[in-house]
Amino acid sequence: MITLKEKQTIIKLYLEGVSEREISKRTKKARNTVRKYIKQYEKGRHEDVNDLPITEEVMKQPSYKKRKGKKKVLTEEIKGILRGYIKANVWKKNHYMKKQQMKMIDMHEELLDAGFIISYTTVRNFVNSETAKTKEVFIRRHCEPGHEAEFDWGELKLEIDGAFKTYNLAVFTLPYSNYRFAKIYESQSMICVLDVHVEFINHVGFIPKVFTYDNMRTVVKAFIGTERKITDSMINLSNYYQFDIRLCQPRKGNEKGHVERSVEFIRRKAFSTIHSFNNLKEAEVHLLTTLERINNRNHYEHKAKHHELMKNEAVISSPAITPFDASDMVEVRVDKYSTVVINQNHYSVPEGNVGKYIKAKVGAKNIKLFIDGQLEAMHIRNWGVHQWVMDINHFLKTFQRKKGAIAQSECLRQAPTQIKNIYYQHYIGKEKEFLELLLYVKENDNLNQVLEAIKDLENIRLDYVSTERILFICEQSLPTESATTRRDDTINQSESNMIAYTKMFGQLKEVASS
Repeated sequence: MITLKEKQTIIKLYLEGVSEREISKRTKKARNTVRKYIKQYEKGRHEDVNDLPITEEVMKQPSYKKRKGKKKVLTEEIKGILRGYIKANVWKKNHYMKKQQMKMIDMHEELLDAGFIISYTTVRNFVNSETAKTKEVFIRRHCEPGHEAEFDWGELKLEIDGAFKTYNLAVFTLPYSNYRFAKIYESQSMICVLDVHVEFINHVGFIPKVFTYDNMRTVVKAFIGTERKITDSMINLSNYYQFDIRLCQPRKGNEKGHVERSVEFIRRKAFSTIHSFNNLKEAEVHLLTTLERINNRNHYEHKAKHHELMKNEAVISSPAITPFDASDMVEVRVDKYSTVVINQNHYSVPEGNVGKYIKAKVGAKNIKLFIDGQLEAMHIRNWGVHQWVMDINHFLKTFQRKKGAIAQSECLRQAPTQIKNIYYQHYIGKEKEFLELLLYVKENDNLNQVLEAIKDLENIRLDYVSTERILFICEQSLPTESATTRRDDTINQSESNMIAYTKMFGQLKEVASS
């Protein structure tokens, strides 16, 4: 095989007037080979190749005709079968059966099962050649600081308290700084969409001029020809914060490519190795920690950290304003259980309001209940179905009349762990005293102080815990007036009581130790 250097040597000797016989002798190449390259050179001298996709003959690498052997395995019969598979895949894709298309490995296995002897590589090469498309041309984007924010949802499967459940990951990305923000929600409802916008704007501290979305149902409520109608809630939100809404073309998610990649990137970085948590709050803290780590990296182009670039965007953009109230106001009726039903879930209301119509402000995280214009109760929103969310403090007066109901009540089951521990360890069969203690805690909001008093009494003797003694300790530990306050009989009597109380505890400890 002749090289380019040898070919150029032949041409050079020819130009120097050396004969073909002598050139063949010097280069040790056949005379026919020498004659061939000389003819090619003479022909190329009379052809202008400046506007042709070929080079000057003297610069062209020597080449040889490729032999095209007959494909013995890939017969016309097999080609027809493979084309049938490809056609069936096209039909399935057009009839919303994309996930049921045959892969190339499936086609190969079908051919083997039919008795054909053919390799997977041969099948793959033929199918690729048949389905080859013109590659798409992408337009490079220019991102202005503070101009745009992109939003999208992604699904997330987590194990919370031993149970697997699918959650929704709401993600914002700022295209200029590539700063990422994400929150976990249990729904993709409109309330959640509004809530995450408020959270995002409060977090970054400014309002981008444009928010970009795909054609999600919470943003686009109807298609009218080529026009798309935006939902009323999103119009209200955009009017409040004064930003414009840009929608991607249908099935063109790449028009918001930053956030498309961010959803997959955040989900993988945060939850590919850790997916099990004790509660949802723990998962949210883990997500926040991951985002801080990601946003602390350098931008690939601007050579600065993402969070620093975001701060630069905030300086030149409209500052955040008072948060938008992302909630629905509904009117509900209090039923015989002193609860209201919101989205098929029951939420307790303070007793004494059965039969009344009250206002409920329904948010993505909380349910607020208003009676006669006053906020009377607030619950963490439950996104399940047919669930009961109860506050034991809403039923204390009723329990005083129905003391036997407290032990097996839904209220006690949902009460804080500390309250349940107090009941089961010290008050079973003493429900009246337990209710008195709960009323005292509700009026004074001093659960921690009560727990400390119980701990002191348990140190004396386990069965020494009673409501009377707990209240006595708590009252004695109330803050006293300053030393400059004038002494009176009440102060003197209190000191005497404390001394007597201390002596009593000392005697009991001695008895217990003996």
